[in-house]
Amino acid sequence: MTGLAGAAVAVAAAAPAVASAAVDWFNVKDFGAVGDDATDDTAKIQDAIDQAAVGGGTVYFPPGRYVVKPSGSTPALTVPGNNIRIVGANNRASMLRKGADGLLLRLSGPGADNSGATHRRYCSIDNLGFNGNSLTGPLLELYYTDNCYFRDVYMTSNQGICVDAVELWDSRFYNLVIESSSGPAASTAHPNIWLRNTSTATAGAWGHSTDNINQVHFVGCRLEGFGTGGLWVTQGPAATNSPNGIHLTDCKFETSQMQGGPHLKVDASCKHVHAGNIYAYAGGFASGFSTAQNIISWAGTASSLENVLIANGGTATVNSGVVLYAGAGTTAVLRDVVGLYGTKPTGTHIYYEASSTGDFLVENSYGNIGGQASGTIPTRNQPGPPLRRVNGAVSDSSFTRAPLDGTMALDTANERLYVRVGGAWKWTQLNS
Repeated sequence: MTGLAGAAVAVAAAAPAVASAAVDWFNVKDFGAVGDDATDDTAKIQDAIDQAAVGGGTVYFPPGRYVVKPSGSTPALTVPGNNIRIVGANNRASMLRKGADGLLLRLSGPGADNSGATHRRYCSIDNLGFNGNSLTGPLLELYYTDNCYFRDVYMTSNQGICVDAVELWDSRFYNLVIESSSGPAASTAHPNIWLRNTSTATAGAWGHSTDNINQVHFVGCRLEGFGTGGLWVTQGPAATNSPNGIHLTDCKFETSQMQGGPHLKVDASCKHVHAGNIYAYAGGFASGFSTAQNIISWAGTASSLENVLIANGGTATVNSGVVLYAGAGTTAVLRDVVGLYGTKPTGTHIYYEASSTGDFLVENSYGNIGGQASGTIPTRNQPGPPLRRVNGAVSDSSFTRAPLDGTMALDTANERLYVRVGGAWKWTQLNS
């Protein structure tokens, strides 16, 4: 064969050799990992990650179940450098399985750093599974980390926090799925995902920070079968700084294994937290539990909860759909937060915290059955938009388009309040 055809064949034949020799691709099986769901692959996988950390690159997991074993406080695997991508063939086909209690994967910087200079950064995980194997300890630790993303990651069967984050900045989660994971029975400190400024009150200890969690987005994520809470955003045990810039969009929280903790929690230290297009279903309890729970605890400043459906079935799992707090000088904003209850809440759809001192803007938020509101019913509400002011008698021509009956407007010249009724404008004189 000669000419262009022969050259094309030669290039095609050479292509696999070039790809296999790429210095930015680290296949864990090339380092001796087996992935047979029995062999301890911890050391071999760590070797691959360490090599990738030298100059950056991709650590690849072919299909298989890779057993990795934490040892006491030492995680099974650690990412020791930046610019590392950890990727599987598919998040159910390529799976890391915990072989002992403890932390599975640490993707963390060496310590708190307000400048971010020593953070673990520009890393990613995608198309990979994490199996907690019903053992304790977190699956993924993100302490002192920034500018990372996590896409198409699957987590299951863990008895502890699945994603534990402290001083995490500017990072994104897309299509993260967590199933059948919970903290120890009746635990109040093991949600599936915990974003917090600190995990300890001890200054200088691992997990302490004087900075915060900020600019973290969750898009299209799904949490199912959790027991002790879904996703929480809190200050943590040390009263330092405020979590801020957290966005949740198109996320699902569904469980029939409740044993404590809200599906979604945002505490009063938080600022600029926005959740929209959220589905929260409370189907039933874990064995031995029967106490109705608050489903969403919402207390952030300059924050909003919008387009939310809270639901249950034939079991009285819901105490209040939303526990709502407004701090001094703030407005708690709820729009279109609807309860579609098969069994009415043991409390009410919305419970207003007694310690609130701010305003409330609650629009089109109601439950289909049961009480609508309880607690300290607010006397302070965010003012609505002002009425249209007209210098003289009000008529349809005072508006760009003919308004509906019930529309009101103010005649400032004659100090009259007008209301449109049956297509005609009627007025009443205002008191002087």
